[in-house]
Amino acid sequence: MALFQLDHVVHTYAGRTVLNIDQWRVPAGQILGLCGPNGSGKSTLLKLLGFVERPVAGTIQFQGRSCEPFADAVRGKVVLLPQTSFLLRRSVYSNVAYGLRIGHVKCDTAQRVRHALGLVGLDPEAFAQRPWFALSGGEARRVALAARLVLRPRALLLDEPTASVDTASAQMIQAAALYAHRQWGTSLIIASHDHQWLQDTCEDTVQLFRGKILGNGRKTLIFGPWRRRDDGIVQTTLAEDRQFLAVDPPAHLETAVAAIDARHLDLQTSPEPPPPGKTILEGTIVALGLEKSTDRISVSLAVGGIVFTTHLPRHALTTGRYTPGSTAWIVYAPDQVEWY
Repeated sequence: MALFQLDHVVHTYAGRTVLNIDQWRVPAGQILGLCGPNGSGKSTLLKLLGFVERPVAGTIQFQGRSCEPFADAVRGKVVLLPQTSFLLRRSVYSNVAYGLRIGHVKCDTAQRVRHALGLVGLDPEAFAQRPWFALSGGEARRVALAARLVLRPRALLLDEPTASVDTASAQMIQAAALYAHRQWGTSLIIASHDHQWLQDTCEDTVQLFRGKILGNGRKTLIFGPWRRRDDGIVQTTLAEDRQFLAVDPPAHLETAVAAIDARHLDLQTSPEPPPPGKTILEGTIVALGLEKSTDRISVSLAVGGIVFTTHLPRHALTTGRYTPGSTAWIVYAPDQVEWY
């Protein structure tokens, strides 16, 4: 049984469609990242999955049941940490214990609160009686997370969990979320612009754009402006004389956005001619990271202002040819470009 099942879900704000998902299934037990530019629908999707808003159309099921916002069937089982860390005007202890109290959870409340604070790296003896206004931004963020973890939910939804926090807080937030996943089987769905943190945390990612799910994995978006060539190919300039090429453009080329999947990009360390049907782009390696779900190396290559993501087998790094700051070339087929 799926943890979440979405069917023909549409959501609007002020008459503008911000989310439009035909079908989407989220298996239980996943650590799933949501990525996409601002306005792509990540926060809206998390609000709908958290049952704090109702879509204007379509159905959302949790563990096989259609649920209404704030319904008893999801109370304490699905929790959302929004971008802003709203705290009650009371002590840290009261903030963390609040969900247990209103949910009438039968447990040793004091022990659960101490444990939750410890998970996010806050000493219960030092913080339990501290008032809400005496917390730093990172501490308030961790208290807000502890108030969710104390419920030991089936699904924990995190919206930009590391925004405006220091590195230590980001690491503690990551460790606490992964503890919930390991110890309680909590599914994690995380939206973040911190791609490295997301990659280090998640087993898989889903890309959103203009309210639609583009699919699993990383895609690079290229926004144009586009120019049609006489041979039917369209191109846009990324840097100096480096052109990104694509075929089969849509009629609305002025507003079209191209996307290419990381799986369709190859990497080489010399400008040797590409195979027939493919083209080549020179860029600079700006980041390397280990993709924990596949044990591959994620490579970010900047061409002008666009950063392409592709992958290498782990053993490729032993050659010493792939290092941040070095020049490399991506190879791709223009007919593998998707349009939106």
